[in-house]
Amino acid sequence: MAFILKDKIKSSQRLRKMGQIFYLTCSNFNGNNLWDSASACSFGFIFSFVPLALIIFTVLVGILRVNPALIDYVNAFSDEIETIVDIKPFIDNILNKKNFHVLDIFLAVWIIWMARKMFISIIRAMTKIFNYQRKHRGILNQALMFISEFLFVIVITAIIIFIFSFNQLVSANVFEPLRKLLPEIVNQSSNNIFSFAMYFVIFIFTFFAYRVLSGTKPPVLICFLCGLLDSVCFFFISMWVSKFMNLTNYNIVYGTISTVIVLMMIIYSFFIFFLFFAQMIYVIQNFQLLIECEVYLLPPSEKKGWFVSLRRILFINPTSLKTAENARSYKKGDVIFDAGQKVDSVYYLRSGIIREQIGDVIIEHKKGMFIGDTLCLLDEGFRGRGIAATDCKVLIFTGQEFKSFIKRSPLAASKALSKLAEI
Repeated sequence: MAFILKDKIKSSQRLRKMGQIFYLTCSNFNGNNLWDSASACSFGFIFSFVPLALIIFTVLVGILRVNPALIDYVNAFSDEIETIVDIKPFIDNILNKKNFHVLDIFLAVWIIWMARKMFISIIRAMTKIFNYQRKHRGILNQALMFISEFLFVIVITAIIIFIFSFNQLVSANVFEPLRKLLPEIVNQSSNNIFSFAMYFVIFIFTFFAYRVLSGTKPPVLICFLCGLLDSVCFFFISMWVSKFMNLTNYNIVYGTISTVIVLMMIIYSFFIFFLFFAQMIYVIQNFQLLIECEVYLLPPSEKKGWFVSLRRILFINPTSLKTAENARSYKKGDVIFDAGQKVDSVYYLRSGIIREQIGDVIIEHKKGMFIGDTLCLLDEGFRGRGIAATDCKVLIFTGQEFKSFIKRSPLAASKALSKLAEI
């Protein structure tokens, strides 16, 4: 029976911790105004999409000279994105071009420059989330962006070439019986491979961004799981849009720009998930500090509302902060501290009531309150005797631990200053 009870307690603690992580992620996501950052990344992607597409097709057209059979596949692919950008004249121009001029070089540099916008927006958003102050390394950062763009182009080009090769293989005579037996599967195979490859590229991109662009080197497993969750969420959003949104209705109202609008919505949803899970990684990395901050900022029990109740349920009993060294239990009537005693520790009341008598005045400390926090910052002694009015459970933080936490948390420092001003 004791073993079952222990398992239940552990399960409830794990559930509460998951709730705390989710709450802290949502709270910090909103506090960092990442909705606007997601919009900036989406616009950056739209500005980068055309330049990157032009670079990719420039590479492909170069390959066309070696394998002309690829031109049909490229033209078919260009038909898919014709409502967004018509690249057929661009492809024809490159195929017919014999020499390159100074203007061509200028345009190539401009294309690469415009493609930087997405990477810049992402780096700014990651800096906002992880509070990582990067050293000013202009040339190195520019080189990193160019390398990222280069790798992106190479990967997408490789995917297109692979799918073309697969289609060529499937169309061979040896697969004729398979095409007759499973026409739907064979016909859809290239689309399925392309979709899988694109989601795999998205996963690799998110994993790389979480691990490298954060600047804090989160654990590989956390980056892997969050990158996977981001890709899965984006997959379901894309599937929902393709299944339930009828572009024909939007074409009637908005014309061909409706494709851009829907694309913008899909890209925006991707960056929402991308930044949300980046914020979750930050929360997991700094969970201890964020929990301490939330516990210290808990609203008083007199304050009402469902949001206040949720915060108190999640954080009023912070089991993750409890250790064998800082957890104490007191019986009713026990003296916890005396008047004049140096405040070298701060008490957090997990349960029960502590009454502090200062002369003829009695101050009642209830569950969820800190005792001695302002006096610790002032290096003063307790002004009265604290007695347990009921059985109590407390967490004891050393003065050094408390001061270190206040220094690292601007919100907690702000509350401490406001309490000091009331003394």
